Amino acid sequence: MPPTSLPRPARPRPPWLRRCLSGCAALASALLPALAVAATPPAAAGTQLLRIQNGLVQENEVALAEGAQALADTIGRATGKRTLWVAHDAIGPALVQQPAAYALIKPPSISAKLLAKGWQLVAVAVPPHGFGTDFIAQPCPGHPGSVLLGGPSLSTLGVSTGEPARCVPQSAVWTSAAAMLLVPAKGSLVDRVAAKMWRMHASKLPPTVHVQYQNAVTDFMRITHAAVIGVVTPLVSAQWRAQGGVVLAHQEMPFWTVLAAPSVAPQRVAAVRAALLASSASGLDRALHVAGWKAGDPRVYADFLHWLKAGH
Repeated sequence: MPPTSLPRPARPRPPWLRRCLSGCAALASALLPALAVAATPPAAAGTQLLRIQNGLVQENEVALAEGAQALADTIGRATGKRTLWVAHDAIGPALVQQPAAYALIKPPSISAKLLAKGWQLVAVAVPPHGFGTDFIAQPCPGHPGSVLLGGPSLSTLGVSTGEPARCVPQSAVWTSAAAMLLVPAKGSLVDRVAAKMWRMHASKLPPTVHVQYQNAVTDFMRITHAAVIGVVTPLVSAQWRAQGGVVLAHQEMPFWTVLAAPSVAPQRVAAVRAALLASSASGLDRALHVAGWKAGDPRVYADFLHWLKAGH
């Protein structure tokens, strides 16, 4: 066997190397706090944060990012400050953790709550298809003015009304024993509006199944042909109608807002509003899939929230 080689004793570092390493360590210690501040975008000098609340429509992430960046760029040019954006579902807690200067809010109930807390209405987007909450249903072949409800297709949802599939006149849907609702996210704005809409026509709600997103409602109805009543916004129901589906009822809601925090100076709010309303904002409109912008009225959002809460 070859002899085992012994490790060589460590050679002492020359004095010049020890001094160099010590200096580098001191420099790193001095720079770390500054680097930590620079890594936090809102705290960096000359930057501001834009928060995005997209609601319950599951859209293409690349398209959402392009729209958010286009809005951030527009706000940045209008205010002279670099604008970073973050998308977040629960925007209330997010604002507490990391304050923002601006926000794009899609659910009108959240806009109403922020406006009540002193946020400033910069502008309201103009919807391309109208906005609100829609009830959608399967058409009944050969029976115009009727929809298909009930039947074995409901078993795919894990529930059943026990009613056979039947053609129901649209005016009789509200009292049909075969009616069943398919609604996004229990407790969401669309869910609450759907319950309010139904009780305008009937004394009690039908059996209800909840899914996560609006897109899941139409995807499920399209793939399985389940004879349920879906609940979505016009951004989704427009595609359903275009493909031959029925829209049973519509409840108008205020559209998306761009808001400014209470601390934002009025002249900056005015500058961003002017940028959104300008004809040069057409590229932003396309990126966000809106038909334009208007100054809007914050009372519309307060009135909507009052209507939503009334009778509950």
